[in-house]
Amino acid sequence: MNIPELMAQLVELKKIYNDEGCRDFDRGIDGVLSMLSQGALPNTPEWEQAGSMYRTMAGSKSGVSDLYIDRDNVEQRIAANSKLDAIRQTLWATFTRV
Repeated sequence: MNIPELMAQLVELKKIYNDEGCRDFDRGIDGVLSMLSQGALPNTPEWEQAGSMYRTMAGSKSGVSDLYIDRDNVEQRIAANSKLDAIRQTLWATFTRV
């Protein structure tokens, strides 16, 4: 995954959380985006810091992995959470390779 795609995934993650009324991770996501926008490439200190920031948000109690989307019916709930899970899995896989 290239940096623009990675940044798009982070922006989408933030949008989903914000749409659900969760702004708890805005600063962390913005921090990761800032590091990536400064030219962070794999195996650079900036990349390592961005990865560390994301892993801290994802791995902590009540972290980004603990939010689930509730909808009125099962089909909508499954679709919304599948998209959210796919984004989180992609980000985790990318940042755990640091």
